[in-house]
Amino acid sequence: MAAAKAKAKAKAKAEARPKAWAFGLVNCILYQAMYREGGGAALDDETVRRYATAMRAEPLSERPMAEQVAALRAVLATGTPLASTFDPYEGQEPFGEAEFRGFLARLADELESRGPRPPARAP
Repeated sequence: MAAAKAKAKAKAKAEARPKAWAFGLVNCILYQAMYREGGGAALDDETVRRYATAMRAEPLSERPMAEQVAALRAVLATGTPLASTFDPYEGQEPFGEAEFRGFLARLADELESRGPRPPARAP
């Protein structure tokens, strides 16, 4: 009986762990913020709104938006360092871990508040 409980607990824990694609989504967002913003984006509310708009217009993943939001939240629930995946440009200040995690949490909230991505228009 105890072995079955332990096995069920281990299975539930493994299922709760974010999938590799979820970390890939976070890395795409970090890369954009670090390198596509001319030396690093300000991780402020304006950037949150811009990224949410961009992720709906040109998605980083083909997965439904609700699944992407859930993935962001699952990654945030881990203790895995997220802001140090890439080295900043020379002279560029790296994002702090708390700063980047806060940005991702606000982005997830913004995406969720906008609802599902609208279907593509037929030509």
